[in-house]
Amino acid sequence: MAIKPSKCGGNDKRIWLNHSTGQYTAKSDYFIALEKNYPMLMEPKVHHQDWNQDIWKVPMTPKIKLLIWKIKHGALPVGEVLMARHIIPSSKCIRCDCSESIIHLFFQCHFARKVWDLVPVSGGFRCDQVETFDEGWKKALQSPVLPPIGLIDCSIAPWIISAIWTARNLLIFQKREFSAQETIVKAICDAKEWKEAQSTLSTPSCKMPYQPSKGDSEFTCRSDAALKKELSSGEGLAIRAAMVHAIALQQRTVVFKSDSLPLVSAIVDDSSYSEIHGILSDIRLISISFVSVSFCFSPRENLKFEYSLAKKALRDFVLNPV
Repeated sequence: MAIKPSKCGGNDKRIWLNHSTGQYTAKSDYFIALEKNYPMLMEPKVHHQDWNQDIWKVPMTPKIKLLIWKIKHGALPVGEVLMARHIIPSSKCIRCDCSESIIHLFFQCHFARKVWDLVPVSGGFRCDQVETFDEGWKKALQSPVLPPIGLIDCSIAPWIISAIWTARNLLIFQKREFSAQETIVKAICDAKEWKEAQSTLSTPSCKMPYQPSKGDSEFTCRSDAALKKELSSGEGLAIRAAMVHAIALQQRTVVFKSDSLPLVSAIVDDSSYSEIHGILSDIRLISISFVSVSFCFSPRENLKFEYSLAKKALRDFVLNPV
């Protein structure tokens, strides 16, 4: 029921249903076979974490995201990991006599405690109440930064983790020692510098290789869909309906904007998705009827009016079913 077939006679296509792109990969096939034949091997490797909310959607630099990802997978080369791999003879922390584990380095070492004590967050940050890195990370992300630091909509936690790791490496490899005060100042400065740089970045756009003809007026069409989250075809249906309506209005030079980056990328890159293969086929066939057509990504905040109309239409449909 979720698959929407083509209305314009789009050709059928072989699609690998076990991957979102519809493309077959040996990797996906391997894990399917492993799960089917050896389910007991797959169970211990299931991570019950929301990676998007914990890492990928958190406002921070890609470099720090990779650092946090390594920490959460236990892949950071701290003392205990290096000793287990027989790289160093001892896992002793460079600042104290304790074994250097991930939780020790970032929350339990006396140096880390001094850094967290200086963090300007509401209510302070208590390292003695942190037992695991995940617990400390989530608690740090939820701690609001006090003014006048200037990080109202941004957590300082990622930069503190990065600063502690950098200070540790500089002490080991370059014999350069930084105090807790210098470490927290660096974290705050790096966080503010990154946040200020975000306001200067332009919104990325994806366009098909069409050029407007001279003398044609270019129109912009913004579309949005307010369907259930599990129905990924909603945005595609909205784009297809908008294109048909534009042709009915005899508009031949149009820029279509959507807040669905995967959909725009699929149209531009000529890729496929299992549930919307038919819709993508229709969009490409209808595109031939335009003199110039392009598809761009637009953030949700730029489509507030269109989103409100879609929500109202959905609400009216639910309240007044036919």
